[in-house]
Amino acid sequence: MKAKIGQIITFKTDHKINVKSGGTALVRKGDRAQVLKKIDDTTGEILYLTGEAAGKSQYVRLEVDENIDEDAIAKKILEELSK
Repeated sequence: MKAKIGQIITFKTDHKINVKSGGTALVRKGDRAQVLKKIDDTTGEILYLTGEAAGKSQYVRLEVDENIDEDAIAKKILEELSK
């Protein structure tokens, strides 16, 4: 999968992730995450936005386009300003 920095991705299947504090968090179908940065050619960092894993970040196998998804970032800024 290829994604842009700032892009919101939606998970299509349930899976568990390990968390630093120990244990696991369940990521459910439909949970969302935002692409934060490119680590290398085949790895990117994401931040979980919804579900049990919300607020946690993880390195995942993801080809990250170095271009920024301006629309997604602008939308996020506007959402935060309206809170």
